[in-house]
Amino acid sequence: MRKRSLSFVLIVSMMTVTLLSGCVSVRTGEGEYTLPEIADAINGETDEEPGAEAGSESALKDKVLTDLPTSWDLTELYADEDAFEADMKRVEELIPSLEALRGTLNTVEGLLKNVEDPDVMEVDAILFKAEMYTGFLSSLDSTDPWARKASARYSDVSKKVGLAYAFKLPEIMEMPLEEREKLFSDERLKDYKHFFRKYTDPDYTVLGEEAGRVSTIMGSAFGSEDTYGIFDNIELPRPTFSYPDGTEGVLTDQEYARIAQSGEYDQEFRKEILKLRNSMREPYANTYASLLEGAMKANWAKAQINGFDSTLDAALYNSEVEPEIYDRIIDFSHTMLPKIHEYYEARRQILGYDEFNYSDLVMPVTDYEPKHISYEEAVNMGRAGISVWGDEYLDVFDRIITSPHVDVYPSDTKESGAFEYLVGNETLPFVMLNFDGFETYTSTIVHEMGHGVYSELSAENQNASNNCPGIFTQEVASTANEIMYHKYMIENAETDEEKLYWMDAEINLFMNTIIRQCLYSEFEDYCYKTIEGGGALDAGEMADKWMELTAQYYGDKVAVPDNMGIDWARIPHLYYDYYVYKYATSITYAASICELVDEKGQEEKNAYLEFLKAGTVDVPSELLKIAGVDPLDDATYDAAGEYISGLIDEFIETAGAAE
Repeated sequence: MRKRSLSFVLIVSMMTVTLLSGCVSVRTGEGEYTLPEIADAINGETDEEPGAEAGSESALKDKVLTDLPTSWDLTELYADEDAFEADMKRVEELIPSLEALRGTLNTVEGLLKNVEDPDVMEVDAILFKAEMYTGFLSSLDSTDPWARKASARYSDVSKKVGLAYAFKLPEIMEMPLEEREKLFSDERLKDYKHFFRKYTDPDYTVLGEEAGRVSTIMGSAFGSEDTYGIFDNIELPRPTFSYPDGTEGVLTDQEYARIAQSGEYDQEFRKEILKLRNSMREPYANTYASLLEGAMKANWAKAQINGFDSTLDAALYNSEVEPEIYDRIIDFSHTMLPKIHEYYEARRQILGYDEFNYSDLVMPVTDYEPKHISYEEAVNMGRAGISVWGDEYLDVFDRIITSPHVDVYPSDTKESGAFEYLVGNETLPFVMLNFDGFETYTSTIVHEMGHGVYSELSAENQNASNNCPGIFTQEVASTANEIMYHKYMIENAETDEEKLYWMDAEINLFMNTIIRQCLYSEFEDYCYKTIEGGGALDAGEMADKWMELTAQYYGDKVAVPDNMGIDWARIPHLYYDYYVYKYATSITYAASICELVDEKGQEEKNAYLEFLKAGTVDVPSELLKIAGVDPLDDATYDAAGEYISGLIDEFIETAGAAE
């Protein structure tokens, strides 16, 4: 899952300073789109010649990829430590030229200079590259001395740039609103219309220059995400246990997931392993609570300083998401619960259990066993599953996956999970995986590559001010791939047993991405409201709340171990400031897009490709309309609900046929 914001914003202290600069050169190549063309796509107009279909039936779908790189080559970013330090010094040398731009922001010429000046563009390009480099070093080993040193150096230089830019937002906002509206309506700024959008928002306010400087200086003193990552990924003691055959193992979250998804182990063993996973974090419950409280307090402080009434209000505003969308997705998840509970009861009956446990949620319901496959086999299987998007899509997929921009295998120091990351437009996207050797991991591969293709198409077709899609739309691109992959596996199943397995896997995709993520989001909201009300996060109360929500979401048909209340402690996304609900919205919209493609075909595929190329030329709800989905329309949620309910009904019917 993706874990970092892709918009290049310099997070400093308790506020966000958005650089007005950015590399505006667009990578050349066939299929390049201009802003007017994207605007036409939004309005349903196109100048394409008949037959020029971006998502046309793929001629590349049968291609087999071999000899795939499996490790990042970070020397593409920096050859060595000296090269990194040279770039940091170069930024410091350029800071006076940034400060010299003071007083120029009341003219169109000055605004353009602040985004197109060569020195400004060079600073941005270096910081983009350094941000990726230091993040990747930490992902591979956050305790590595060079990773920590490089991160600290990058943070310090970024802070200096933020201080140099402290005058910018106040200088713009001190102009009367009418003057700003006239200034930013100038035709010469049309390519930056959305980038500059907030400056003509009557409700948008910024800190004064001195307050901004203080906030910037204090920035590095707040936040605890890195500390959480070091503790949970590396320093947390992992318990040993005995497999049923007597061999010894060490329990990690990855190993638990493997056991839970395997038909090799009986119900009692899975139940005990889940209890053991919970118990390894229980002794540190207060530490986890303190770490999360530190991160949430920092986010709440930023929200208050910037004039918001709640952290949620700030997060939604910064993501350009209408407030009703957050409420809609939580309500939608609640409306789905009766059908979900019906699904759990069906699983219990299919498995023949008297009691259905939380540890049985992803237990295979058939004798079909996911195959042990190589990484290359997984890539090619996933590639076939998403070939529906056409040759243009597959071409970008191939360029990323065949580059040394994918780090494939887990290690003792590597961050768990998976993500894709790109800022700027100077390189291909980078992808981190932790491939486990099973065909089920293919879903993760196509998910992250969905992010990667989206990032690359945006980078190729938009300037640097409009080419970094946020998580709200990014997760649509990733989960659409997962849905299509599961459809492919269902359609190509050779037996009812295999078909049932992949139907169950697709249902669990929805469970994990809507039901579970909305549970996480309600818990997150509870924590923020506790802090915003002047309270403290208490580990015991947090456990009670987690158990309450688990009972609500999973129902009385799912037995939960007594120590399940600590499960929140393993969720890194709780540190990312109202992040998790976006997974739920994303798959809801992705399901609608995939249904449109299935029903109507080529026109909808083309529209989806246009959406991927549109970057951030508009707010997310308008961007999604390019792909035929309206997040503010009840019909979108009704369609997703019907799709999920229909899948569950078909699953139950197929299970009867498979008996």
